[in-house]
Amino acid sequence: MIGGLIALAVLVALAVRYVVVAVRLWRHPERASEAARSFSVRGAPGWVITRGIVVVAAHFVLMAIAVIALGTAVTQTKKPAEPWWAISLVAGGGVILCWLLITLIGIFNRPRFLVVPYLRDKRRL
Repeated sequence: MIGGLIALAVLVALAVRYVVVAVRLWRHPERASEAARSFSVRGAPGWVITRGIVVVAAHFVLMAIAVIALGTAVTQTKKPAEPWWAISLVAGGGVILCWLLITLIGIFNRPRFLVVPYLRDKRRL
């Protein structure tokens, strides 16, 4: 149980962090290069995550919701627990959709409405 609470705390902290980063990147173009360096992988700037930060933030929020719903469904002693299972399943489906969207943003820079406005023309990974 303590491990589950620690995992939940980490997911909620990540969700809050990425939502704050997404809001800051959306509003302040001068933060883009700094964010790309902070999301770097093996020295290459993380422009994909920077461009798709809204999807990454949604991913962590949905993961936190899925864990909360799953934990509630498992620990609930009264019936029915089915709504919690459904919420967890829908949130898990949203996480998979976020993976697809971040892949599309990385390869094709589409859908454009999810890409940070001033990075919509940036094409490199």
